[in-house]
Amino acid sequence: MDKLRERTLARRIVRTTGRNMKPFGYALTKPTFICREYPHLIAFFHFHKFTFGPQFRVHFGIRVLNSALPAPALNGPMSSAGAYREDEQSVRDCIQKLTEMLIRDGLPWVESWLAPEKLISDTASPLSEDDKASLSSALKEGPDSEHLSLSYALLGIKSPNQALQLFSG
Repeated sequence: MDKLRERTLARRIVRTTGRNMKPFGYALTKPTFICREYPHLIAFFHFHKFTFGPQFRVHFGIRVLNSALPAPALNGPMSSAGAYREDEQSVRDCIQKLTEMLIRDGLPWVESWLAPEKLISDTASPLSEDDKASLSSALKEGPDSEHLSLSYALLGIKSPNQALQLFSG
């Protein structure tokens, strides 16, 4: 399959997988990111389309809203589920496989890390020491508005004022 067709199908697969995750509160916020906001955090699934062929690797991640890291932080597990061919059935199968993997593996992983105190104190936490400190600071003193804007921009979320409400409520 030619590269243009491969990329076109890849975009369709990610968009449809994003729509499939909508009942769980997730939305496609950038071409390769499906995200959901939580208090103090953004959970995300990042789709990396391999250049060598029609296949994806999916990263799970948790972004601390108050983080200063200039990258999303691919800090969770990853999976190479998601190969496809040009035929329609293969595309549908890929979408189904990715959706099932996110529901089966991604959602429980995210849910296991939603408690800020656990993210800060658990030795198995996916957060870096800097992100643990950023989360702790936000819990004690409130978030830094520049860090919030950075987090929202990195993940393509258009409602940065919502985070301020989460911290003040």
